Amino acid sequence: MAGAEADTPRSQRARDLLSYLAQDSVPAFARLQGSDFSGAFDQVDLVVQPELVQDKAVDIRHKEPVRLLFWPDDEYPPSVFSRRDNFPIDNVHTNFAATGDGLSLCIWEENWADLKRGLTAQALVERIRDWFARTARGELHQEGQSLEPLIPSTANTLILPSGVPPEKCYVQKAIESAGRYTLLLGASETRDTGFVEFSLFQETVEPQVHGALHARPTTLGELRDLLEPMGTDISKKLGDWIVGRMAGNDAMAVLLITIPKKSSAEAEVEAFEVIAFSPNVRLHELSVLIGRAERTPEGALGVLLGGAEPDLSAIKLHGWRVVNRIDRSLARLYSGNAAERDFKLVGIGAGAIGSHVMANTTRAGLGTWTVVDDDVLLPHNLVRQVQTNDMIGWPKAETQRALLDAILDEDGCKAIIANILDSGNERAAIDEALAEADLTVDFSASPAALGYLADAEPAARVASLFFNPDGCDLVLLAEDGNRSVRIDEIEAQYFLAAGTCRPLMRHLGSARLDMLRYANACQDLTRPLPPWQVQTLSGIAAGQLATILSDADRSRLHLWRLNPENGLVLPFSVTVSQVSRHALADFRVSVSQNAVAAMRTLRERAAPNETGGVLLGSFDLSRSVLHVLDALPAPPDSRQSPTYFERGAKDLKPHVDAIHLRSAGTIQYVGEWHSHPKGVSARPSGDDEGVFAYLQAHIEPTGSPYAMFICGEVDTWFRVGWSGCISGEGTIDHAAG
Repeated sequence: MAGAEADTPRSQRARDLLSYLAQDSVPAFARLQGSDFSGAFDQVDLVVQPELVQDKAVDIRHKEPVRLLFWPDDEYPPSVFSRRDNFPIDNVHTNFAATGDGLSLCIWEENWADLKRGLTAQALVERIRDWFARTARGELHQEGQSLEPLIPSTANTLILPSGVPPEKCYVQKAIESAGRYTLLLGASETRDTGFVEFSLFQETVEPQVHGALHARPTTLGELRDLLEPMGTDISKKLGDWIVGRMAGNDAMAVLLITIPKKSSAEAEVEAFEVIAFSPNVRLHELSVLIGRAERTPEGALGVLLGGAEPDLSAIKLHGWRVVNRIDRSLARLYSGNAAERDFKLVGIGAGAIGSHVMANTTRAGLGTWTVVDDDVLLPHNLVRQVQTNDMIGWPKAETQRALLDAILDEDGCKAIIANILDSGNERAAIDEALAEADLTVDFSASPAALGYLADAEPAARVASLFFNPDGCDLVLLAEDGNRSVRIDEIEAQYFLAAGTCRPLMRHLGSARLDMLRYANACQDLTRPLPPWQVQTLSGIAAGQLATILSDADRSRLHLWRLNPENGLVLPFSVTVSQVSRHALADFRVSVSQNAVAAMRTLRERAAPNETGGVLLGSFDLSRSVLHVLDALPAPPDSRQSPTYFERGAKDLKPHVDAIHLRSAGTIQYVGEWHSHPKGVSARPSGDDEGVFAYLQAHIEPTGSPYAMFICGEVDTWFRVGWSGCISGEGTIDHAAG
């Protein structure tokens, strides 16, 4: 070293490290071996002692010599090198450094501006020790992690198509910004390269086993030396390629090298790395430098058939960063989606929630959508939907499909311009889409559409996502994979929860009245709803679809309540009750197990007396479906004995009316139930027949269905009537439930 300045590190990080190592209190996990501050970098040599497991996956020693190079002004992170001659050179997360200081260790992953804020001298030492410890355990490169690159990247960017690199690529677009180029490559010859011309040379080498990074070639000679062990003579192949491209060609050459990679010598190829370089001269000058052309006295180029061996080390190379466009498999990887395949999905309605959910799940690589919607895009839709102004007037289904196919480098979505309830000529196409889909999602918020899907036998599985009237609550209903509880039966249980669960008392009863008119027809109304609110709840909905598809074992009924004032979201779940389903002569009756369980519990509590009460449920006249959902206990003024029950009425009507109101008019009185004592069959007596006759006389004129249930010891018997005819009777075996 020359002079006092050579004894003093210029780097504050280096000074802090030396000060730390000089303290007596520092554990013996790192010891200073030497330093040199006279060169371009401040150099500090250490021996570190990592904490090692007994059964090591990689040959890491109890004492590892390392060299740290600090930038004088600490403008970049310090470089860390192994100084052990026999350090395993095929280890991942290492680089062949061009500085000659040894094998460079990939210690840092963070941005230096963020990392340096907390990187103390002690943290620096511990970070190095941890790198060795994790390498020894074989944990530095996790199973399933992408294979390591062979060559580090640089600033200019090449964007390749997704998937396996094409055998032949073309420059489709060239973008220059702040002195950096971005080239978009594709398999077709469509060109929009602007004012700069590029000429692609492509070569694929023999498969390579991933391991330590090689130093990035900076000259054509270094690239030749890199590729020669991989079975490629780049000098000859580049020379043969360049002949015929010389005359008048001022293009920039791009050398595109494809490297098939595998995890071991015995493994199959599982990934491809593409590296790219451009010489610092244009194509016509390159042909001269590699000895394939010479200039005439007039300046023209002539082809050389032979000559002296060219000095390839004199031809400088600029590296390109190479990235792939995103297909669904990469989208799943980058989004943390654990699915191993594409799902097929059908979306009914491309409105506020549907358009966002479909877009979000597409970005997550969830799968392809068939969009079913007969509406057209209007200006007011743009506030809450993903479509844009230039799409106004076009069918929502088609614009949504186009947007979804444009998100990733992989299409496959479809559009059916039809109303699910009146699809006309599109009926066959809709049935085919329902049959092929892993999940059909109703975004329409239409009970009629949901009822149609409940009856649709081609559908493999159905879910529904919608907002409550004021747009602050998201509702998710989903069938299990076997459709053991159909979506309309889950919907009926949702309405019951809205009418009876205290946390949901205002869920359907808080409809907004501040509707806005967007046109001059009576129904041309929309409610004001902030886009952020739609996007927040739609984001939750999109995440839930991935969960539903990964778990088909159970039905779901979930809600999320958003507080617009502070952004707080509260979840709420209702356990879906199984049902017993009965196809009678004129209509279908589904009875929830919760209703049967309520009757049985109340019967046991009242024993030896008989007891009873009213039944709550909902119905769909257009589909001839009745859902019996709950059995209320006997009012306090009821008369009960071991052989007799007469239902009272105290406080009953206000209670049922309140449930009816809170459920948006869906849940209502649908009949009577009572119990029979032990040893008595759950079949109607003469008095029971009188009760049913009373129901028929008083409810039939209203057009509503009516039911009478008798809960016995081993089963529950029921009879249902509707519109002047007794459609049938049935029993529910308690043992089966």
